[in-house]
Amino acid sequence: MVAKILAILIVFGSLIGGFMLAGGSIVSLIHPSELIIIIGMAIGAWMASTPISVWKKTFLFVGRYFAGEKVGKALYKETVELLYDLSRLARADGMLALDGHLANPESSPIFNAHPLVLKYPELKDFIVRNLNYALLNPPESEDFGALMHDQVDRYIDALMEVPRASGKVADWLPGFGIVAAVLGGILAMGLLGGDMDVAKIGEAIGTALVGTLTGVFIAFAIVSPFTHAVEVMIRQERGLFEMAAAMMVAFYHGVSPRIMREIGHQLTPPNLRDDAER
Repeated sequence: MVAKILAILIVFGSLIGGFMLAGGSIVSLIHPSELIIIIGMAIGAWMASTPISVWKKTFLFVGRYFAGEKVGKALYKETVELLYDLSRLARADGMLALDGHLANPESSPIFNAHPLVLKYPELKDFIVRNLNYALLNPPESEDFGALMHDQVDRYIDALMEVPRASGKVADWLPGFGIVAAVLGGILAMGLLGGDMDVAKIGEAIGTALVGTLTGVFIAFAIVSPFTHAVEVMIRQERGLFEMAAAMMVAFYHGVSPRIMREIGHQLTPPNLRDDAER
């Protein structure tokens, strides 16, 4: 959270500080009417172009954007160790020993030993669903790896609706800024004629220019960085799910728990491995 807040302060500080160093007044940049037009149009267009499910996901990603990464070293480690522990149990007591743990993960001592996985319902369900499949189907039945790959693709594609939509908003915002500027220009033209007040005309033109600036600034300094950050978070989730899928494919084909865990370690990004695993 601190890093994101610091980054936002740097962006705003650079804009405002540079403008003030050039002799400008911060008051001349504050025009609530322009913000209402630009932000209101952006939010309305975003809502009109996306289903409610994307709204909910976007709010979740906004929280994650400030809270920090969801997929980190601890989650990778717990995922590897959870699958390793389940594999050891199946190797020692038979595949049916997993039934109780998969039927009710919340009461399973193995799952409860890895609380980060339990707190990540999509990952927990992915593991439970596919291990249940592995229990019911022999390795020759069909391509288990392809089945899980398709599941991961569908899950990630659903998440990618968020940055696709916010990226569109970033593309639209400069246009909304121009709309606000044109409206300001119309007001300025209304001041011409008769007893023209040059100061008022200048203020109206300045307000119109701030509209263009605001649209471009929000697009490239706020929405675009958020969009990229969400894409990075989603790529991290894909890596985690693909690592879990590879370990479950190994389990499905009877690979030993130790080798299965090594597969998980090898597919963990280097920056997220424990020092002993590097």
